[in-house]
Amino acid sequence: MKKIIMATNNKGKILELKKLIKGYEILSQQEAGIQDLNVDENGDTFEENAIIKAKSIKKYIKDNSYIIAEDSGICIESLGGYPGTKTKRAAQEELKRNISDEERNSFILQKMEKNNNRNVVWQTVIALIEDDGKLTTFCGKVNGEIPQKALGNNGFGFDPIFYIPSENKTLAQMSFEEKEKYSARKIAVDKLNDYLKNK
Repeated sequence: MKKIIMATNNKGKILELKKLIKGYEILSQQEAGIQDLNVDENGDTFEENAIIKAKSIKKYIKDNSYIIAEDSGICIESLGGYPGTKTKRAAQEELKRNISDEERNSFILQKMEKNNNRNVVWQTVIALIEDDGKLTTFCGKVNGEIPQKALGNNGFGFDPIFYIPSENKTLAQMSFEEKEKYSARKIAVDKLNDYLKNK
């Protein structure tokens, strides 16, 4: 079975992608023997960051494995697209310390306290580098709202603060099957799967 090495050690992302991508052996970068690699995600877009991460891993892979890297984030309309490509780091940089996902989500909710426009977009871009070096990207987007407080215990990352009005639930209140319908990651992976089927 052909291997796909993910440019991440995020257990949540790996578990989700193992469920979504069929017919390939999915490995984290750590499982592929790449340890302690810190990538400077300095791109201006999610696509640029995904490509930076994929290329950083590709340098270490000598077999015919494929590489995939993902960059995801939320862009809050009333905050000018904040936190955007810095979804994971913006609050940390402002607070000048390492923080958990829960603390980051609380920080974002505080910023939105007096804001009536709660519109937010979740965007995911997946970069694929094939064994011959060919690079392709796949994008998914989902619209939602920022709730007044974090809700739900499923999922990871910003799932508890991404509310889907039509379902009256955050992503963290949904089952895996429910979340699939509103997952920017799933949309991007579906495009990736369609591409891989023709390989």
